[in-house]
Amino acid sequence: MSLPINRGIFVGDNEEVSIRDLGDAYRPVGSQALVKVKYSAINPEDLKHSYVGLSGSITGYDWVGTVVEIGNSSSFTVGQQLFGGVIPASQRPLHTGAHQNYLIIDGSKAAWPVPKGMSEEVAATLPVAVESAADLIFNVNGFGLPAAGIDGQDASGVPILIWGGASGVGAAAIQVAKAAGFEPIFVTASPKNHERLLRAGASGAFDYNSPTVVEEIRKAVAESGKKLTVAIETICNGTTILGKPLEKNNTPDLAKACMSNNVQAEDMRLASVLPVPHDTDWKEGYALRPSGNINWLGSAQDPVFPVRTKKFMDWFVVNHELVWKPILRTPIVEGAEKAIEEIRRVARGGASMEKVLIARPL
Repeated sequence: MSLPINRGIFVGDNEEVSIRDLGDAYRPVGSQALVKVKYSAINPEDLKHSYVGLSGSITGYDWVGTVVEIGNSSSFTVGQQLFGGVIPASQRPLHTGAHQNYLIIDGSKAAWPVPKGMSEEVAATLPVAVESAADLIFNVNGFGLPAAGIDGQDASGVPILIWGGASGVGAAAIQVAKAAGFEPIFVTASPKNHERLLRAGASGAFDYNSPTVVEEIRKAVAESGKKLTVAIETICNGTTILGKPLEKNNTPDLAKACMSNNVQAEDMRLASVLPVPHDTDWKEGYALRPSGNINWLGSAQDPVFPVRTKKFMDWFVVNHELVWKPILRTPIVEGAEKAIEEIRRVARGGASMEKVLIARPL
């Protein structure tokens, strides 16, 4: 078949972003499929990952689109509507990045049919956010979800704090935590976002800018009659990442200060989306883990972690109408130049309660 010229957004070192004309669209082989992308979603990591060596490739992780060609052993079919996520890697093949008109997926990687009752716009927002939330809760913190075939500690009635509930991962973590049985679910966010987060399943919402936010959360925990030992940190502001000086009121320290009294460090379950170099009680989670015992940063991982995440995503796709409320706005931008502007804005922390989508063609 004849395919048009492909175009994508390339990221180099230290936030160097450019538009690349990629020539003819790729041809799938074996278990691969060629997808014509309709939307890709912008994540802060699209640009920030260039600082940790994940550069030299077409950027972007979340996508939704239609299969237009398949390899001779592919499990997909032409015309099938799919959504999925791209596994991070340094100088990964150009054909895998989400922010291009056409991409190649492999049958063994993260892709699912868009289920009945889910819009393409919503599907494009899911992989990074939902997989991150699942990794933080079920892998890093070790909780289970028997309905999805995931073993682990019972989350039923366990309090949890989600710092940064209006971020993409935070909004997903609220609903993943609710599905797992956590209760109450405390979140921090700007006051303008509290109502939406409460509708999504949060039990209480607190202004992270309040000088008394820690005291307010600890009071709510005490009133619940339970001990708070579990936290998800989706912001990680004020830490020493990228050589920045440690700030006094960094968000991991604030979140940890909300834990109940007389709780030993070994009894806390603290999971974060980024490293917290100054406090090893925080354990980092990952979206879109590759299979095997090495993660995409080259560090060791439990090989069962990507298996558990895949189990959750398979269960989530089947049960999304019961466990998922799309609460994020999904503004759509057109054109590669405007898309790059939005990628930079989102990387600077400019997105709140939204997941920006890039329309095609670029």
